[in-house]
Amino acid sequence: MKNLGKFLLTLFFFTLSHPSHSETIGLEETNKFILAALNAGNASELSKYFNSMVDLGITGTEDSYSKNHASRILQDFFTKYPVKSVKILKQGNSNDGSQFSIGEIVAGTKTFRLYYLLKKNSTQYLIQQFQIEEEN
Repeated sequence: MKNLGKFLLTLFFFTLSHPSHSETIGLEETNKFILAALNAGNASELSKYFNSMVDLGITGTEDSYSKNHASRILQDFFTKYPVKSVKILKQGNSNDGSQFSIGEIVAGTKTFRLYYLLKKNSTQYLIQQFQIEEEN
């Protein structure tokens, strides 16, 4: 009985310390996950933060795509240009409450400009716009 009590107490504290997927994910945490996925060149992980439709612009390919289609286009980019580093240079807020990030990606032998716009839905921030353009 004593071991059951310890187990239930441990389970209770573990549950409190680990947010469920239904809880609100904060802006700072979302940006950390996005940056980690970009550094890993992991389109699948990054697409978890895509809205159902994403305005995507990657080196000349620009349109609105479904979350899955955008993920495939981004994976093609990461395959062609393996990510070496990602740096966020500027972040800010728009009047409508959305948040933008501007940075650079060093991938392959090139440097690219990064821009993404996050909008909050009821539970989390999601990527509404995502652009990677080659710097001249």
